[in-house]
Amino acid sequence: MTATPLPPRPSGVALWRSRLARPKWRMWFVYFPLCFVSSVLAISTWDVRKHGQAMPTASDLAMGVWLIGILAAVSLNWRRRFPLQIALATAVVPFVVPLDPVPALIAFGSLLVRRVDRVSVALGALVTASTFVSTWRDSRGTSSASSFWQMFRSGEIGSVHDPLSLPAVIVLTILLVAMTVGVAMLLRYRDRFAKAQIVVEKQQAQVDHLSDEVSRQADRERIAQEVHDALGHRLSLLSLHAGALEVTAGENQKVAESAALVRANAQQSMADLRSLLAMLRQPDSPDVAAAVPTLRDVPALIDETVATGVNLVSTAQLEGIGRLDETTSRSAFRITQELLTNARRHAPGIGVRVLVRAAPESGVEIEVANHLPVEAALEFRPGSGLDGIRHRVLTLGGDFRCFVDDRRVFRVAARLPWVWAAEIGSTWTPGEGEPR
Repeated sequence: MTATPLPPRPSGVALWRSRLARPKWRMWFVYFPLCFVSSVLAISTWDVRKHGQAMPTASDLAMGVWLIGILAAVSLNWRRRFPLQIALATAVVPFVVPLDPVPALIAFGSLLVRRVDRVSVALGALVTASTFVSTWRDSRGTSSASSFWQMFRSGEIGSVHDPLSLPAVIVLTILLVAMTVGVAMLLRYRDRFAKAQIVVEKQQAQVDHLSDEVSRQADRERIAQEVHDALGHRLSLLSLHAGALEVTAGENQKVAESAALVRANAQQSMADLRSLLAMLRQPDSPDVAAAVPTLRDVPALIDETVATGVNLVSTAQLEGIGRLDETTSRSAFRITQELLTNARRHAPGIGVRVLVRAAPESGVEIEVANHLPVEAALEFRPGSGLDGIRHRVLTLGGDFRCFVDDRRVFRVAARLPWVWAAEIGSTWTPGEGEPR
């Protein structure tokens, strides 16, 4: 299983920006202050229009209207959970009390970011009417103290102007609603673009993964072809020559048996080579995995080793291997095979003792021992075979030892932990141990 790398941790600046981009922060640092200021300006200009002059303090009625404006601003905090209700409520407020349509425009814009349908169009008409009513009411003021829009007219502070005309109020209403719709559409398409970018990045990652897999598959095919052309040719020649030697042996029964054994091993090597090449080309194929030998094939391996003329004393105790993980079982077979090959290569003609024991309680234990040749030194340096076995055992979480004892016996011991096979629908039989 390939581990998926964790995404890099965002920097402090990126984290700060992401937090500021959250709706909660925009609500309390942008929308609420804007609504607060608009409510203060609305009640102050309304007080001036009502009394005809600036008042030293706001009236009780004006404070009540201001509180309604604050409640409308606070309600925007729930505009995402109840977008229709908040937009409708804030749009009705300017019809009832003399407040600006800022909360209604914000709620309507938030609604447009999420949906554009008949309901949002109807609410847009209501918000437009609310904005017109509020702008028309404010435009009746004749000075900057009694009208917000009069502040933008040229002239000295306190100068008096005519109220805004109806066309001017309509233009202002259209501008306010158009700005709200424009910003909402910009945010809407920005969110869509961000989501599309995420999808594109995921698809690009899948494409990169598939490209890497195709590249690795091409490398596996190339290696498999090279191995097939090189070893396959030599093994075929070896089998052919062994067959010819078997035919020409005549009455020499010993030579004929040896030639037959060489031919049989060459053919078996060809079968093993085809199995390994199939695994190299299609490592995940169940048919390929089934062709790889496991602990079930250890007795056949022992018989095959004995047939080569090796004096072998073997003990194989295999319990519950039907519930053993296939990776562990295949590795145990390969370890046993390599140790027997190693003993046959470095101690020819010397007896070998092999022990293979597998049980859920003790795991998989493999021990091979043989006397050293007379000319061999007591000190040894592990070769690539033993190093490969050590790496395989340690990768599976097992223990590995190899040493020469006082009687010049070379001993190798490997122990693999028992891993239960994760087979769906498999049954457990008594005597195999409790599955973990």
